[in-house]
Amino acid sequence: MIEQYLIIGVKINSKLQEALDHCLPSYQIYFQEKNPDYLQIYTIAGEQVLGKRVKPGINLENFEDFAKNIKSIIQKVCPQFSLAESEIKVYVHTLIG
Repeated sequence: MIEQYLIIGVKINSKLQEALDHCLPSYQIYFQEKNPDYLQIYTIAGEQVLGKRVKPGINLENFEDFAKNIKSIIQKVCPQFSLAESEIKVYVHTLIG
């Protein structure tokens, strides 16, 4: 069975990884738990992406809301990390199994 879905998120580069590694323990729930209300870490094409799963056919307004939410959570968890809106992208995640 093949399952595909969209991820709105940002690639985890060395600066973001360092910021995530040093965030307050109480903020780790925002990206380490399997809670769809928060961010998840996905492996896509061999790279890690921090983001949210969305249904295909998302409209522009909802996309913008997701992007703002992602940026807001990253700013809360990693206040020293600067995230440009252009770094938030759409990825396709494929699960085979």
